[in-house]
Amino acid sequence: MRAFGKYIGYLGRVNEGLIEQMVLESLPKGKDSVYLDLGCGDGVKTLIRASHIGTGDVIGIEGDKNLLSAAKNGGIKTYWTDINLPWPINDVSVDCITATEVVEHLSDLDNFFSESKRILKPGGKIIISTENLAGYHNIFALLMGDQPYTGPYLSKAFPVGHKPCSKFYQGKNIAYPHLNVMTTKALRQLLSRYGFKVKGISGIGFYPLLPFLANLLASFDKYHASYCVVVAEK
Repeated sequence: MRAFGKYIGYLGRVNEGLIEQMVLESLPKGKDSVYLDLGCGDGVKTLIRASHIGTGDVIGIEGDKNLLSAAKNGGIKTYWTDINLPWPINDVSVDCITATEVVEHLSDLDNFFSESKRILKPGGKIIISTENLAGYHNIFALLMGDQPYTGPYLSKAFPVGHKPCSKFYQGKNIAYPHLNVMTTKALRQLLSRYGFKVKGISGIGFYPLLPFLANLLASFDKYHASYCVVVAEK
């Protein structure tokens, strides 16, 4: 079981790299672009993305003060705020937004989409990556009578209902639980409802398949992949 846990961890790292590659390939170009990274963390990935865009006008929003200080030291204009609340960004002022592995942690998705619409310029791009509730691994968990592996999580203290994976985390605090895990189709529909034009959808990973098999299957069935990357424009 311990070996299986390490294997799943390896797949997670592979998928994280594939997601980031997809995000970089989806970024617009423009030296005068204003780029906002939601959940920017320490800013390392944010600055790499900004270099791909070709801009130095970079904004980061993050709820963890310790991480935010590192991002600020990297030259990012930072805001310490809850993404579930209105954002301290001017209307129609941003060219590109990224939100990678963010929306599943939010309690107010309507605020996320309405604020994104508010601050983006016409033709502005938003790139979202998140876990897919309709992933086959989640369907398997439900068939076994368990919670979906990607959540939503029921407790911050104990990852209950996720056998056999829960034993790897038992007793560890889940600081940032998954509150809203959606299907790829639901994410597409939400973007459309808020007036965005969906330009591209990609599926990433198929737990517990090896990467080369997972990538092949994701190319045929993006709506049941483990993760999705969705690109949309205002």
